[in-house]
Amino acid sequence: MTVRPANALLDVPATISVSGLRAGTLVTLTAQATDAVGTVWTSTAQFSTPASGVISSSDPSVGGSYRGANAMGLFELMAPPAAATHDMIFTSPGAVYQVKLTASAGTGIVTSATMDRDTGTAAAPTPIALRPAVGGLYGEMHPASATGKHPAVLLFGGSEGGLSGASEADLLAAHGYPTLDLAYFGEPGLPTTLANVPLEYFAKALAFLRAQPGVDPSHVVVMGGSRGGEAALLIGSTYPALVNAVVASVPSSDVHMGFPDDTKPAWTLHGVAEPAGNIAVEQIHGPIMLTCGGQDAVWDSCDYVTSITGRLQRAHFPYQVTALKYPQAGHAVGAMFAYNSYTASFIAGLGGSLPANQTAVADAHAHLLSFLAAQS
Repeated sequence: MTVRPANALLDVPATISVSGLRAGTLVTLTAQATDAVGTVWTSTAQFSTPASGVISSSDPSVGGSYRGANAMGLFELMAPPAAATHDMIFTSPGAVYQVKLTASAGTGIVTSATMDRDTGTAAAPTPIALRPAVGGLYGEMHPASATGKHPAVLLFGGSEGGLSGASEADLLAAHGYPTLDLAYFGEPGLPTTLANVPLEYFAKALAFLRAQPGVDPSHVVVMGGSRGGEAALLIGSTYPALVNAVVASVPSSDVHMGFPDDTKPAWTLHGVAEPAGNIAVEQIHGPIMLTCGGQDAVWDSCDYVTSITGRLQRAHFPYQVTALKYPQAGHAVGAMFAYNSYTASFIAGLGGSLPANQTAVADAHAHLLSFLAAQS
């Protein structure tokens, strides 16, 4: 068995191959990894050995956890035992975790190997905790290990509140992009819910990020998903001098009211509620990347993306616009955290199938890295 690469970041595709097999043999590849609470996650794929005697994880699977071609299916579709209902998303037990791989035929194991998957924290500088006592911000600054100055990302979540982007921030920093994972409600010193959140708070965070070592202040990106996608577009249009590019995943094209109390405004500027209606995306001064799921069960993100791109076209928007529409995916495509396992129950209510969402997330993440590289 050969695994290439045998050690890599979590979002780097890997290929597993087994050679020296007898033609026509049905071979089962099994992947296993233990999460942070000690639960073992497992996936399998079955392959019929061709005349060459070589099978690969990039070949179509004829059974197991998935069918058809999915080169990263063994990593994406690992699942906990059915009894472990509390485990809905694989959480790494450390900076690096090991995936055990075996190939079996009949009743015996033919060969085995291991792969180390780096979550992005193994060699990265320790994140810097920011709390309201530090400049009024609540977040985690993830410096990049690379030298020099690089595009930076202001990252925030959606209606879940709190700090929810640590995994994405770790990977982005590992790729050389300093990232500030920011909470804007649901933490001490901040609004308790998504209501009356001052946009000035994000401007303060942008000023902080732009001043950090290793940050190129002329290439600062705001990035959010769902209500965070709405916020990213709103911040980019409100502060075009501070924002150089926008990534909005499964966003709204409009300003919505607060959540869960929709009698209150979600956002304020100079103490005044941001009115409902279209976000002035035409005022953004930089490239925009958008994603949406055609099966989105939370809101019609693809309709919103169509509205955004239509208005940008009519306004002769001078910057690059990347709109990624995934017809079979749902709201979970907003995560853009590639090749990590989660269960069907995790995306229940978000729309789309588990395989479709995983495929869409991986594609969106690859586009994200290309988008950020283009900001350099």
